[in-house]
Amino acid sequence: MPTENKPADPFGPNGRTFHIHLSVRGAIRDFSKRQLKGMFRVDGRECTADEAKAHLLEALAQGKEVLPFGRPCEGFDFAGGGCPGHDMPPAVVNAYDLVTREAV
Repeated sequence: MPTENKPADPFGPNGRTFHIHLSVRGAIRDFSKRQLKGMFRVDGRECTADEAKAHLLEALAQGKEVLPFGRPCEGFDFAGGGCPGHDMPPAVVNAYDLVTREAV
């Protein structure tokens, strides 16, 4: 296949990181009480299944369709898009000039 017809790499030349997220509606619809129990922590204790469901319903009321696992990353879209993806920095193969031994 000719190179000019090859589609652009969706992950960029150095790769791309995507953070995972949870569908709030999907969790309310599909998770059992056993799966909901302990999903969130409040003041250091695990929430009950009913408290977790209430938390998810509150998130929906605030217009949040998805929740990040962990802290939200830069550009996170709570309305349903989730993580936009982040370009990976190019790998540094050699940080020193081999002749002068100075940092490049």
